[in-house]
Amino acid sequence: MSTSSKPRIVLYSCDACPWAHRTRIALKAAGTEHEIFEIHLPVKPEWYPKINPAGKVPALSYGTPAGSDVSDPPAGTFILAESALIVQFVASLFPLIDYQDLVVRAKASFVQLQFDNLVAPHWAKLQWKGGQAEDLDALVQGLKTWSLSLPEEILGTECGVADILLAPFVTRLFIMSEADVGAWAPGTGPKLISAISGPEYANLHRFAKKLRNWNLVKETIDQEALVQRLSELFRKTWEEKYAGKTDGKVVS
Repeated sequence: MSTSSKPRIVLYSCDACPWAHRTRIALKAAGTEHEIFEIHLPVKPEWYPKINPAGKVPALSYGTPAGSDVSDPPAGTFILAESALIVQFVASLFPLIDYQDLVVRAKASFVQLQFDNLVAPHWAKLQWKGGQAEDLDALVQGLKTWSLSLPEEILGTECGVADILLAPFVTRLFIMSEADVGAWAPGTGPKLISAISGPEYANLHRFAKKLRNWNLVKETIDQEALVQRLSELFRKTWEEKYAGKTDGKVVS
């Protein structure tokens, strides 16, 4: 099949968004040609609601005529929103990006769902809303339960769809905690890292190391730029919420 006969894929993304990061990893794993159109979320283009009426990223168009304007795809163009749906669609086009053993695939999918239940809500509340001591405790307990449930089959070098869905969130949890970047009180990030250093968290660290070392993750995100961008985002929160309580410390 010639390159020109392949359906055109356009991804509407935002480099700092973990949900969009999922889709960049999936397309990179597929090894297929695609275009990425960066959407600046604070000031989205006026035309973007035509792509996704919810105004969110990511979104993906498939089969758009070559040379057509990405801001005004022809009527009837297939456009898909929601990161998990996009990753699953890419996997349906390129099945080799997923685990080939169906039992391992099912186990990995359950792991991903358990992360959403046990970890994600507590992490979001802590990082983005500051949270309280009990929120940190709930996150630590959720990570412990999740770590102890991780099956050996997904701790090796093989990766699949579940890893793609988890990678942006698991890696950011460690990256942002180590850098102490969040709406939380100063020192909360390192405190979290210390709290999850025991042997019951061994599988969590193995899995996180696997994802952080995965070439497809490293090639689809600029970690230094991400930390800097979120540091700037949270700077105002720190200065307003913790003024006079930080000995002059702000995110840098």
